[in-house]
Amino acid sequence: IIRRTILSLTALFVLVLTANIYFVYVIVEDRSPNIQTHNEIKVGHSVNTPIIKKKQLKPKQKIVYRNATLNAVQKIKQKLVELSADYHKISLSYKVLLHQLLDDLKLSFEMSTELWNTANKWVGPREIVPVRAPHLGSVLRTLCSTKIIQAENAQHHGTQLKLMLTLLGNQKAVFKPQWYSRSKVIGGPVYAGKDRHNAEVAAFHLSTLLGLRRSPLTVGRKINLRREVMPVATTDLLDTFYQEGNNTCFYGVCYFCGPNEPVCAQKDVMEGALIMWLPAEYKLKKHRSPWQRTYKAQTVARWEVDKDYCKKVKAMKLYNPNNGPRLLDLIDAAIFDFLIDNGDRHHYDVFENKFFGTYYILKDETYRCMRFGNPYRDHLDILAPLYQCCMLRKSTWDRLQLFSGNSLSISLEALLQHSHISPVLTPEHLEALDRRLLSVFATVEMCFQEHGQNKVLVYDAVSSQLTSDIYNQKLKSA
Repeated sequence: IIRRTILSLTALFVLVLTANIYFVYVIVEDRSPNIQTHNEIKVGHSVNTPIIKKKQLKPKQKIVYRNATLNAVQKIKQKLVELSADYHKISLSYKVLLHQLLDDLKLSFEMSTELWNTANKWVGPREIVPVRAPHLGSVLRTLCSTKIIQAENAQHHGTQLKLMLTLLGNQKAVFKPQWYSRSKVIGGPVYAGKDRHNAEVAAFHLSTLLGLRRSPLTVGRKINLRREVMPVATTDLLDTFYQEGNNTCFYGVCYFCGPNEPVCAQKDVMEGALIMWLPAEYKLKKHRSPWQRTYKAQTVARWEVDKDYCKKVKAMKLYNPNNGPRLLDLIDAAIFDFLIDNGDRHHYDVFENKFFGTYYILKDETYRCMRFGNPYRDHLDILAPLYQCCMLRKSTWDRLQLFSGNSLSISLEALLQHSHISPVLTPEHLEALDRRLLSVFATVEMCFQEHGQNKVLVYDAVSSQLTSDIYNQKLKSA
């Protein structure tokens, strides 16, 4: 009886196992025709829709993946090897410009809220800071020292944590807290990480060096949260403050804000960047960048695969070179962003319905984060507007050449020594600036080789960035 029972159970087990294997086989066979092993990026038909959607392909079809970007990067790297020795030699011409900027940073007046009017009058259709700003040092000192009379959430100005502060004299400014140490290397994609406060300060001074003059006034400031912010904070902001050991923390109110991602002071003192708000009469209009990223690892944008993408951008009225300098502004900004490793400029701002040919504002209160994230990696695709369009203001090119031979890092470091949070950048980030500038030189030389210098360099009479011939001669003869 026992033997028959064992045989019966064995037979039942074999039967059940066979049935299971059969059903699994049927299910797999039923689903297998839908399993895809190849993907292709389909290029869209409109420049107004720069995001390229993935399309499932049949096997053996060619995969298209960032071919325009990879080809351009290879050419730039090759040209970098062949770069003339002149770009590696230091030119003493930069000292004239640096001396002027250092003079502007000297204190000319005692701290006074009257200086808000001075700074607000500097703002014009083509600049935020004038070529000569003799009271700049005093304005910056006032910005990082004046009493805070109100603190509120800045949730309507971007996705990351920041505060809107009102200073004595009713001047508004945005405060971005410190998230990382100076030496912290931010890995991952170029847009990874949170806003880096010291990058804001460095970027402001770099913009003056490059003659862009489109970055709002920015200083480093250390704020005592318990004494300076909490007594004047709005209720919704104050509710996000709490104590963690000896440190005061808060998480604010914004799209990505929450109790799970607080920022903490060193005891009560929080270091950060304070960015002066533009005058109320200057309304800003947001535009989507034609070179926006998809922010998806397996999805590429049209500009990454289409080598003729700039022709399609130029066909748009807004970016047609015959209609205004907007495209040249984007190219200037691309060089600026490459130097600071900012690959997150998905939108940009201009003054709304006020001025013809108004500048592309290099501001950061809203849509992007200044970088200086990884000093060991250069994202050459940030230069796409430059190497795809092969256009550049002659004034921008002349200015860049002043800083050959590692003098860009020397100049920026000299300016940053005046910051209240000095040292602002690590030696590694300063070295990265000089290395990246050589890549910019290589990119322009590549354009010269392919199109000729006369077709690449543009004399833009509208731009207030242009330097007079006398001033250029003075720099070259210094």
